Amino acid sequence: MLLVLAFLGLLILGVPIAIVIGLTAVIGLMDSGINLQLAAQRMYSGVDSFTLMSIPFFIFAGDLMLKGGTSKRLINFANVAFGWITGGASVTAVASCMLFSALSGSSTATVAGVGKIMIPNLIENKYPPKFAVGILCAAGSLGIILPPSIIILVYGVVAEQSIGALFIAAIIPGLFIGFVLIAVAVIYSKIHKFPTNKRPALKDVVKSFGEALISLLMPLLVLGSIYTGVTTVTEAASLAIMYSFVTGFFIYKELKPEDIFPTARKSVIITSMIMFVMAATSILSWYMTFQQIPITLANAILQLSDNPIMILLLVNALLLLIGMVIDPSAAVLVLTPLLLPVVTSLGVDPIHFGIIMVVNLGIGFLTPPAGLNLFVAVGISKLSMIDVVKGCLPFVAVMIAALMVITYVPWLSLVLVR
Repeated sequence: MLLVLAFLGLLILGVPIAIVIGLTAVIGLMDSGINLQLAAQRMYSGVDSFTLMSIPFFIFAGDLMLKGGTSKRLINFANVAFGWITGGASVTAVASCMLFSALSGSSTATVAGVGKIMIPNLIENKYPPKFAVGILCAAGSLGIILPPSIIILVYGVVAEQSIGALFIAAIIPGLFIGFVLIAVAVIYSKIHKFPTNKRPALKDVVKSFGEALISLLMPLLVLGSIYTGVTTVTEAASLAIMYSFVTGFFIYKELKPEDIFPTARKSVIITSMIMFVMAATSILSWYMTFQQIPITLANAILQLSDNPIMILLLVNALLLLIGMVIDPSAAVLVLTPLLLPVVTSLGVDPIHFGIIMVVNLGIGFLTPPAGLNLFVAVGISKLSMIDVVKGCLPFVAVMIAALMVITYVPWLSLVLVR
């Protein structure tokens, strides 16, 4: 109770999340009479990991791709490939987000990279502005679901699961959500009779595919090298940087020498935020384990019900609520040690639970007050926050429905892994 009150109190006061987590842990240590030198030791050991080096590498690779002209080539290919079907512009928006998500590993980067082009394009094609921002925010959330997702990587480190297996497990659920959003876009466009493009000539499809092919090969390079055992996750991430640099600088020739330092600086800032949260959470995780809080919580939840369906429903509800107010990386770091023992005691595979958790937190990008995709969409569309939230609400419902399917059909997450 002391930990909960301290955590909520600091959160309400607007204290940054990393400091909230760290101070909560320190209060727990002081209450238990534990030497506070342990806090410094745990913070250091919590980020002293070769695997965690892949986080700044993947972030930097994604930023280089964004600067190097990848997004507009992916969008052009998606437009040529899908723009001619019913709801072509909205289908292009979702497909572009799916393609860019497989490169960036970030939801906000996906919304920013694709939204700058596609939100004005959708509005120009007579789509309501609320629908335009709603579908972009929803499709942008795939950035943390489809590999190489930074949040999946964080979960793998905390849960001590194979990063390669988690990346592979996320492919079908991510594609499933993407296809659900495409189906919604097609139905909505058919009802409202929005315009579509002419069917492209085969040579135009081949040309746009050829321009985008170099970018599309990067996810195959990363996942293939990890899953075949040729490289570790960190080595694959460093390969992604080299690939992004060569692509943007020598092939597309849109990445300039003066872009390197600002891009690296941006990546360092984002990495510092994530690492600070991870360092602080390592103290809290150690303290909770020391006090046997995960076991106590697991027993308490299992006393409410021993029905896996009900327990997973409760866990999903908790994750959706947490995703509204806490950064996804912090949520993964705090909740994984608490919830993983609960679900594994019910026979839920840790890989499957990782996908459930990440999809939940992806929905959190669409919900106030902490939904980062909302803020990006406000900046791009110039709509008010209220209008952006209204545009996202129908897609939140759609994604929750998709989440329920992913939760109760573990085959989607585990078939490729097995």
